[in-house]
Amino acid sequence: MWRGVILISCCLWTVSEAGAPCGLQMECVPKGLCKSGAWNQNLCQNSETCCHTSQMLVVGAPINCGRSNPNGLDPTAAVAADQAKPNQFPWTVALMQNMIDFFGAGTLVTENVVITAAHLVQDKTINDFVILGGAWDINQLYSKTIRLRTAARIVVHPGFSNITGINNIALIVLAISYEITPHIAPICWPTPGVSFDRERCLVAGWGKQNPLAKSYSHKQKRIELPVVSRSTCELLLRRTALGRNFQLDPSLLCAGGEKGRDACRGDGGSPLMCPILGQPTLYEFAGIVNGGLSCGQQNVPALYTNISHMRPWIEKQLNDELNKPYKTFPIYDISYD
Repeated sequence: MWRGVILISCCLWTVSEAGAPCGLQMECVPKGLCKSGAWNQNLCQNSETCCHTSQMLVVGAPINCGRSNPNGLDPTAAVAADQAKPNQFPWTVALMQNMIDFFGAGTLVTENVVITAAHLVQDKTINDFVILGGAWDINQLYSKTIRLRTAARIVVHPGFSNITGINNIALIVLAISYEITPHIAPICWPTPGVSFDRERCLVAGWGKQNPLAKSYSHKQKRIELPVVSRSTCELLLRRTALGRNFQLDPSLLCAGGEKGRDACRGDGGSPLMCPILGQPTLYEFAGIVNGGLSCGQQNVPALYTNISHMRPWIEKQLNDELNKPYKTFPIYDISYD
């Protein structure tokens, strides 16, 4: 599938830091982000592999993206089967009004940009809410792992429709960047050209456990879902109230359709994330929880904003002249909490 490359000896090099060169036109990158597999793996840190620059997968910066904490970062926490472990997915942030009212989630994609659903922030100003990184239990907002940020700018997609859910995406540019730590770190962009159809992916958020639940989950949920192909999704949703003429917009993808297992009310803005092939603890950003007819109905998948399709628009906003004071690289303003 991938072209072979000539292996160049790195025998004289010492163990390199993440992102450091480890040979001629070779760098240490996270395992799974090198097309041709491991090259002189021993020259890099344990979780890195030495890769020729021509074989690196194009993912979001910084290079240490998408690393989950599969065992969690608090071994004393009580975790139920349907919950994420503490800070297992360090890119998932909580959006809060008045510091106490949770209203949705978002995904950290760089040190100073969060991506969420447009329907959550279209009627809000930068003074209406805060962003909590490092959160797991939103009933414990004074946990030492939580870092609060305010918004400097909200960019809602101009083509967003509240009726159909198309183009349901917004960027929140943070006033102060996050320092990347095990508790707070960005997810990887989706690999160009990769299809997630029939893959089992995850949603992490604080929404309701089911449609009858009276309140949101205070501990972060972990929901495993299948990504449904476009043709199958259209076929299934045409049997619902959406009608036989329903067509899935390119800005949308589908996941779910398994009884009792689904994102639900309050999960809006949460990431749909898929493990990178061969690296089950590394994740790429597939979608945003968008909307659905209900929660957990058999053969009724839910709608997610398609990150691969939205990537050109995202890149345009990140390069926008208006965002220069908050440019991702270099970091102009960072708080070492």
